[in-house]
Amino acid sequence: MIRDVAYRLVVEEKDGVYVASFPSLRGCHTWGKTFEQAVNNAEEALAVYMETLVANGDAIPTETSVGRPISLGVVVRAPIPA
Repeated sequence: MIRDVAYRLVVEEKDGVYVASFPSLRGCHTWGKTFEQAVNNAEEALAVYMETLVANGDAIPTETSVGRPISLGVVVRAPIPA
């Protein structure tokens, strides 16, 4: 079974670079020289993160972050156990 999963992406400028992270996904973060590059890199990081979870038989996390409104979401298709 496949389901759509959305995660909040936070992009912040720090020391001249843009740091992108998914608060609900521990360790899933990246950066870029521009905002756009950080977002593109975040999409790639999220895909690899999910592929790794699936390959290891780990559960797909649910979105748990609260707070600021979502300004950008990245949706990936993820298998769920039957």
